[in-house]
Parts: sequence; structure tokens; C-alpha cells
Amino acid sequence: MLRTRPFTKQRVYGMGFVVVVVGLILTIHFSFVLLVWGPLLPDFTALAAVVLFAYHLLFINLLVSFYQCIMTDPGLVPPNWGFYMGDETKRRRYCKMCNVWKPDRTHHCSICNRCILNMDHHCPWINNCVGFYNRKFFIQLLLYVFASLFVIVVTSIVPLIIHFILLAKSESMLHSWYCVFTIIIGIMWCLSALLIFTLFNFIKFHLKLVLENYTTIENLEREEGAKSKFDLGRRRNWEQVFGVHPWLWWCPWHTQASRPVGDGVRWRVHYARVIDEDEELPADEDQRRGR
Repeated sequence: MLRTRPFTKQRVYGMGFVVVVVGLILTIHFSFVLLVWGPLLPDFTALAAVVLFAYHLLFINLLVSFYQCIMTDPGLVPPNWGFYMGDETKRRRYCKMCNVWKPDRTHHCSICNRCILNMDHHCPWINNCVGFYNRKFFIQLLLYVFASLFVIVVTSIVPLIIHFILLAKSESMLHSWYCVFTIIIGIMWCLSALLIFTLFNFIKFHLKLVLENYTTIENLEREEGAKSKFDLGRRRNWEQVFGVHPWLWWCPWHTQASRPVGDGVRWRVHYARVIDEDEELPADEDQRRGR
């Protein structure tokens, strides 16, 4: 069930990381808008308008996806799920902390103190777990942050050079202000470039997990070269997170057409891999017994 995550004491205490992220985002944003392109608007009106328009499209989606990451409940185990097994004979896992049966791919988060559907990991920077209902927003956040920083780094090179030239030529009382502004812009540019290099491999890692239908937890437990039994092909794996409509994959909110495929409880599996896994279990058990 999709819902908003309530504010508990634990969530309030964990907002320190979120405040740091918000402060960093706003510092870079206002430095870019007010100090880099703001002074250039009179001389480069058309170019500045295009750059700022493209940047703000990305920035608005960044803010919305960040909000969704924080506020969207990643997924709760439905009440009374698992008490009736029907014709199923497979073993089910039970969480003694939450007193619930755990569906496939569900894990208990010791920080949130609850079980999370399709738990990927707990992220302190959004003060929330990344799970079935907000994994899409987490990936979008990474991509929008990367794209925004890329625009900042690329479009700030020429203005930064102009600031250095004006600083060198200035002999007026404004010299000290130009110096301060240039230092701030330089720090902003270096910080943005550093974040881009830091995020690149992190984004690549998470996109690979989505396309292979793995979570971070499952990736830590898998054997080298093994494929997930939930891997249904790259397109379907992607749709399980982003929805079935490509024109809504950019959309940082859930609609009936853009929500993840499934319910986070029941999962389609690759039949051949499930059979192989069942056949390997007795052999593994014999090895443990020393046979």
C-alpha cells in the first residue's frame, strides 16, 4: 500500500543528514543562479535564459524526487499476510521483531525498526529506507542531481573565466567583492565537479542493480556471476521500478500509469533458475553434512 511515511521520534532525530543535504543543494543552487548567471543576464539574455530554464527543469525535479524519497513509505508488509499458505509448501521467513511473516525480498531495518518490502538499503541522506515504493524516486534523485551538477560544471567555465578577467582588471572598490564572489564560484565549481566524479560510479552501480533485478542486500549475498531468479529481462526489470510507460519514467511521483509494477509482496520469477536453485539445495546440504 502506497502511503506517506509518518514522522516518528527516530525520523526527527535522523533529519540532521537531510538538513546537511538541503544546505549543500541550496548553497550550490544560489551560487550558480545569483553569482554565475545572474550578473550575465543583461549581456547574454537569450543564452542565460536557455541555461537557467534547462537547469531549473532539472532542479525542480531534483527537489520533488528528494521530497518523495524522504516522505514516501518504502512499503509495509500487509496485515495478516502469510498466515494462510494455501497450496504453497515453501518455507517462509518470520520476523520476531515485527511479528510478521516476511514476503520474498523483504528485510528488517534495524534503524527504522520495521520490515521493508523489497528493501535495497537504508539511506541516512534521505532519512528513509529505499524500498519497493520509493526506489524509483531514489534512482531519479541520483540522476537529477548528476544532471544538474553537470549543467553547472559545464556552463560555469566561461563565467568563471570572465570573473577572473574582471578581477584582474578591476582597480575600484569593487575589487574585494569580485574577489569574494570569484572564490565562492570557484569553490562551488570544484565541489560540483567532485560530486559528479563521486556520484558516477554510485549511479552506475544502482542502475546495474535495477537492470539485473537485484537489490543492494541481494547483491552482497549473491555468488559471483550468478543471476537473480527474479531477473525477467532488462525491460521488465526496469518496469518493476519505473512503471510500464517510458514517457513517464522521468516523473517523480506515482500515478496509476507510472507506479512500479507489482505490489512488493508477490514476485514473478525466472522458472529455470528456480528449478536450478531447488536442485542445488540437496547437494549443498550434503556438503554441509560432510557427505
